Amino acid sequence: MTDQTMMADETAPRGKLTGWHVLWIMLGFFGLMFTVNGIFLYHAITSFPGEDVKKSYLQGLDYNSALEAKAAQELLGWNAAAGLYDENLVFNLVDADGNPISARLVSVELRHPGSTTYDESVVLESYGSGDYVTSVSELPTGRWDAQFQVFDPTGEKVVFRANKRIVIVP
Repeated sequence: MTDQTMMADETAPRGKLTGWHVLWIMLGFFGLMFTVNGIFLYHAITSFPGEDVKKSYLQGLDYNSALEAKAAQELLGWNAAAGLYDENLVFNLVDADGNPISARLVSVELRHPGSTTYDESVVLESYGSGDYVTSVSELPTGRWDAQFQVFDPTGEKVVFRANKRIVIVP
């Protein structure tokens, strides 16, 4: 009888799944998940600063004045158009009667939607007939948000704002 018992133990199947195996499989699985999530979290935090608008809290407190400025802009009745021509960004501004508005200080903030690394502010040059131009040849290709600001004749107060998404192709 002892010989038969010994024979049965020697021929026991190998690779039997035990509680320790399940524990190590679970620890390995969740360890891998935490590692991958940690890598993704690191890259998400280091690649995007989190705030898209500078001083967003203060802008939120001053929201009523932003609404008043927008209402004042609508009373002007001005119309704007913007687009790319060759390697230049062209902004055209006309009044309510369709007459060109020239000799104003016009700036544009070019913002890359994916990263703030390439963002820049530029003052456009007036070319008459309501056209204001700047070169975009140095900017990387891709989508850009252009936020135009037209100042009053003294150059101190913004009286008109316009936004346009542009695509710079190679």
